[in-house]
This record gives sequence, structure tokens and C-alpha cells, in this order.
Amino acid sequence: MPEVEQSKEVKVEKVEEVSVEGKDEEPDEWLDILGSGDLKKKVIKAGIVESRPSKGYAVVVRASGQLEDSTAVDVHDELTFTIGDSEVILGLEMILPLMDKGEIADVYMGSRFAYGSDGLPPSIPGDASITYRVELLDFSPEQSPESLSLDQRMAIGNRKRERGNWWFNRGEYAKAIQCYSAAVDFLDDAEVEYGEDVRPEVQTILTERLKALNNMGAAQMRIEAYDVALKSLEAVLRCQPDNVKALFRKGKVLGLQGKMKDSIMFLKKALELEPESRLIHQELAKMREKARIEAESEKSLYRRMLGLKKDSTQGEERYPTLKNFPWKSWFISFITIGFALVAYTKGPALYKFFL
Repeated sequence: MPEVEQSKEVKVEKVEEVSVEGKDEEPDEWLDILGSGDLKKKVIKAGIVESRPSKGYAVVVRASGQLEDSTAVDVHDELTFTIGDSEVILGLEMILPLMDKGEIADVYMGSRFAYGSDGLPPSIPGDASITYRVELLDFSPEQSPESLSLDQRMAIGNRKRERGNWWFNRGEYAKAIQCYSAAVDFLDDAEVEYGEDVRPEVQTILTERLKALNNMGAAQMRIEAYDVALKSLEAVLRCQPDNVKALFRKGKVLGLQGKMKDSIMFLKKALELEPESRLIHQELAKMREKARIEAESEKSLYRRMLGLKKDSTQGEERYPTLKNFPWKSWFISFITIGFALVAYTKGPALYKFFL
């Protein structure tokens, strides 16, 4: 009994001593991912060891953010996305491959890994740092589109397309293109030919695919990737020849490439389908003016090559001798000579008449 009591007494004393010393000498538990302090992780609850997702895996997470003033923001009870497809902010994409299944961690993100200088109005101001509590609920390799039902493909494809729209509206076109491209993969059916005989359920998913392609073309235009933008828009027009947005965008791209004649042709077709569109009217007027200036420039070049003068002065210079002839002086001289001849030939008669 005394030994037990002594052991108990020593144990209590040891715990109290460790507790005090541990509090004073507690190491920093934050893991600085990049060494810059802009992306840090602290494990709150460990998960299953060596069970981490990687790029291309579909993950399910619970996440809630907190601003520096402790305001709760960007709360998701169950957020599903694919790592590497730009469906979420960069900080989440970078941190998930460093988490185990079931792990809970606090993640500090500087603004460039969160919502940047634009923020996420009205809840998240620009240049805001956010600390997230993230729990990795589940993950698995993303299934290939061919292995999924049409409904599953529609759900995943539209999720990616809508995220592409979100990036597009923020002006982050490269990320938008990445999302649209991934959406197209899920919203396609390689075994089905486009046309009127397509089954209604397949037609629905193909229509969503054309929306993704059309928007991808618009994003590619914004980064001046005109050749690939044309391919995206032409894929839309092969299936929907009267798609006004695709016609307008193709016309605009062709104009940006300097192909004015083709540009005007597609813009005119778009205008026929939507005659009240001010945007199409403005773009068509702009392309026509550019075509006029281009034609004048070509004419001027040919004239210089052939040593000819400008058309604007050609009418004036066509008969330079006649233009520069001293008509007034010659007319006065002609009248004077006429009177002299009359006076010389009719002089006696005139003399008698006046007498």
C-alpha cells in the first residue's frame, strides 16, 4: 500500500511538472507548406495514415472559413470536387493531397491562395486571408465518363461548367477554360452522332456540352487563343448552325484575325437571326469600317507599286493641261480681237451710221 500511494503521489507530481513545462516550451504546430507563410496547415485530428488523394481524385470535404476578425465565411457541409480541375480555390487544391482520410486540419491561406484581390463579395473582402477548418471525408479516383450513367455525367459535367462560368465572370479565363474542358469530357457521347435522331436524354446532355464549348470559345478569345477558339465555336456550329452566340463569336474572332470578309459574313448571319441585337450591329459596323480601311490601304499600296497617284486627286489631275490653261486671259484676248476685226471690216458702215 505505501508503495502504491508513493507511486500515485509521484505520478501526480510528474504530470503537473510536464504540463507546466510543456506550456512554456510548446513548439509551433503549423506546417509552412511553401516556406512563405502564405499557406500553412495544422493537424487537429489525425486521419488514416498513408491514405491521401492525389491529382485527378474526386474528394468530399467539409470546410468552413474564418476571417481575421473571426467572421465565418465560405461554409460547406459537403463539398465535392476533383483535384486539379480548378473547381475550388488554389489553397484547397494544394492542401488536400497533404491530408489523410478522416483528418481534420486548420489551414491558413493568404489572399493569393484564397479569393485574391477581388474577394468574394459581400462576405469576403479583397486581399483577405482566411483560416479554414477542413475535414477530408472521402476520396476516390474520378471515374471515366464512359463508366457513368447519363445522369451522373450530366451532374458532374454541369458542376464543372458552372464553376467555369464562375471563373469566367471573375476574369480568370485560364481556370475557366480548364473547367470547361473537363465539363466537355463528361458531357459528350462519342458513340452518338449529332442530328435529329438523337434520343431525347442524349440530346439534353449534348445541349449542355455545346454550352460548355461555346463558353470555352469565349474564354479562349479573352486570352487571344484565336485558333483554338475557332475550333470550339465550329464544334458548336456543326451541331447548331443557327446558334447566334457562336456565330457572333466566330465573326468576332475572324475579324481579330484580320479576315474581314469572313467576319462580316458570320456577323450578318447572326444579325439575321437576332436583328434587334445592338451588340451585333456595333460589331458588324466596326468590321465594315475595318474592311473599308483595309481596302483603301491595299489600293494605296498597289498605287505606290505602280507609280500611280491617289484616287482622291485623280479626277483633278486627269486633265492637267486643261485645268492650268489661262482661260480668262485668252477669252479677253479673243473678245478684243473680235471687236478689232468687226471694226476693221465694218468700219465705214459704222462711221456712216453714227453720222
